[in-house]
Amino acid sequence: MKILFVITNTKRKSIAFITDTLDVFSFNEAIEAVENKLFENIYLVSGAAGTYIRSNPDANAKNNIDTLSITGPQLIKITQGIIMPTLAIQTHVIHYLASIINTKSFIEPVGSFRIPTEVVRRVFESHSNTIKKAAQEFKIDQHILGAILIDEIARLFPFEPIVEKIGADIVGVNTSVGVAQIKIETANDLIKKELYNPHPSDKKIPFSGNLTNENRRHLYQYVVQSKHSIRFAAAFIRYIIDFWSSYIDLAHRPEIIGTLYHKGYGNPHAHPESNKRGDQIAEEFYPLAKKWLA
Repeated sequence: MKILFVITNTKRKSIAFITDTLDVFSFNEAIEAVENKLFENIYLVSGAAGTYIRSNPDANAKNNIDTLSITGPQLIKITQGIIMPTLAIQTHVIHYLASIINTKSFIEPVGSFRIPTEVVRRVFESHSNTIKKAAQEFKIDQHILGAILIDEIARLFPFEPIVEKIGADIVGVNTSVGVAQIKIETANDLIKKELYNPHPSDKKIPFSGNLTNENRRHLYQYVVQSKHSIRFAAAFIRYIIDFWSSYIDLAHRPEIIGTLYHKGYGNPHAHPESNKRGDQIAEEFYPLAKKWLA
């Protein structure tokens, strides 16, 4: 097996190793794999601070672990289309697409990668009851909430095994988390606004001021849970509608809500415009959500 790329935490410590067979190894699993000679051109180095995994000295830049490393937050930004995928990520996606070559029906989010429709549907329907309940609790259109979740599920899916493996180590500035890809900072803000609190008896939340990584890890345990992630998304949509209500009623404008969901609260005015992602949420994913929630 070859290591395609390495995920590091915000302190640049390696936490996950992804191979050309689409396998994901934690740091300890990777050490065991190196000892069993499962990786090409990789060896172990022991030092005062512990054991390190290194490339052979003659490895070129394309195969060097140091040049193949990205942080967990960078990976999330790639899935969201915020930054361009590295060459190693592109290679990973090529291997992923080869594994689904016989699939006939796809969803392809704007600026992202194609995903089998049935895979997205299966994940989506596993959350259908929570989607309906959350929409009812926050008095929003369940199909708008569902359409946004379809977009997020599809974007994350090729990298979901990686995200599950690295867990809370992905936390960093403005990191998105969970099935609804809610930013940790956004979740904290929604708790502050008393729109949704995942654990009212937890006196630590919400946090005031700028969040530390310790604060983010504490919030992560809630935001990563689907029942909370989906409700944070519903609360966010509710807030967007209320925030803009003095200028325009967005309750039935999935293209605008879909745009603002990813751009932030925005500056309210009477003539908001959607982007390509918001248009796809309204035109393609909203009808799918209507069908799948029926």
